[in-house]
Amino acid sequence: MQDNQWNAHNAQNRSWNLVLLSVAVILYLTLAILSIVYYGRLEATGSQSLWKYTLLVFFVLSFCSYMIYYQKKLHSFAEILSREQETARGLSRNLETLSSLLEVSSSINSQKNLGEILDTITGQMLTCFKADRSSIMLLDEPSQTLRTQACSGENSAITKEAIIPVGQGVSGWVAAHGQPLLLNGKVDDSRFPGAIKKASLISSSLCVPLMLAQKCIGVLNVNIMDSERTFSESDLKLLDIFANNAAVAIHNSKLGEEKDQRVRLQTMLGQLHSPQVVQKLVERISEGASPTRVREKVELTILFSDIRGFSDMLNTIDPEQIMSFLDAFYSDMNTAVFDNEGSIDKFIGDEVMAFFGAPLPLENSAENGLNTALVMLEYFKKLRSRFIEKNPQFGKLGLGIGVNHGAVVVGNVGSASRYEYTVIGTAVNLARRLCAHAEPDQILTTRSTLEKSGMDCPAEALHRITFKGIPDSVSVCRIYNFNGKAKVQES
Repeated sequence: MQDNQWNAHNAQNRSWNLVLLSVAVILYLTLAILSIVYYGRLEATGSQSLWKYTLLVFFVLSFCSYMIYYQKKLHSFAEILSREQETARGLSRNLETLSSLLEVSSSINSQKNLGEILDTITGQMLTCFKADRSSIMLLDEPSQTLRTQACSGENSAITKEAIIPVGQGVSGWVAAHGQPLLLNGKVDDSRFPGAIKKASLISSSLCVPLMLAQKCIGVLNVNIMDSERTFSESDLKLLDIFANNAAVAIHNSKLGEEKDQRVRLQTMLGQLHSPQVVQKLVERISEGASPTRVREKVELTILFSDIRGFSDMLNTIDPEQIMSFLDAFYSDMNTAVFDNEGSIDKFIGDEVMAFFGAPLPLENSAENGLNTALVMLEYFKKLRSRFIEKNPQFGKLGLGIGVNHGAVVVGNVGSASRYEYTVIGTAVNLARRLCAHAEPDQILTTRSTLEKSGMDCPAEALHRITFKGIPDSVSVCRIYNFNGKAKVQES
């Protein structure tokens, strides 16, 4: 590169020297001929001397013509050398930029976290293209808007919260048309309607789409601020090539995050629902429902069960026996719920919370809930009898159950990394109050829930009860073990 620059400079100097020399020689010959003619020496010298002077003049003029021709050739050579020098500098810059982009590509392909990938891309674009600012906007398909996900460089905080509809502004135009843009100087507002007025002048900008299988998933912007330097078409081509690889890395990272999220979701749902329900719920999410936004307002049945006398027994029985009892208790309660197409909301110490009718609707969730309560009570009595043989203290335990049907909000609640599927509402609070009010080995429900179930089972209507947090008194019924058709017996 330095040799080319020296050669071009030297050729130009030689060219100018020859021009000056040619001019000097012509002037000298012109003056000499004029002098000879003026003093009449040409006639006195004779024909032989005249021939010599004529020959001398011819050679000098020929030499001057050659020097002028050679000067033109040197000047042309200098221009060609200068162009080749500029081309070489451009190729060197492109090679350096391409090498840097390949390193960036290798780096982002080895990363899995989407945020780290986006930060790496925007940060490295500043170095690769000697830019002042770089940003990535990803497409939110439901709203058809571009949202800034990462930004690096000068005044990057300004663009961090940017939201641009597809089709508006420069980025929106690129996303809509899937074509890269090189812009130098002021942006033509008529060409890009809806363009946001920048607080600082952008002298040159590269804007390329992140394309994946002919589909735009976002836009990559690289800017030079308040400078006489501008990007070139080769810069645009290099960035466009890199953007294809960046789009693949971003897509793979998002797929990985979705897979991890799906595994977490399936693990969580597997603890709460039967395998059949889990499969159907995952299929529903695969069809487009967000795994962290599965929420709806529905009517369903909620069940609470709680072991009576458990806390008093903790200090009198060996902890190992207590843990064994709880393991068996949770297993039996889980079976009772799943066999009746219910969902376990949570285990809280010696308490179980379950619901029926979500995420998949049931024909009669109240009937499923009450059947589960009856099965739970039978399981508990058998479990208690088995453990009494190990320690008579287990005979002091009893199970209280509350069941209620009503309107609730059901869905996933929590952060992106940790969430649970649960139900919220006054109907949930009433079910818990019923459970707390139930005596050992007793099932309490509301008259409306029992009527909703349509079950013919032994039941006793208790007096109306007012519960804390429930605005109106509630007509409560006590359910007996199912042993045939019966109507509610008035107390």
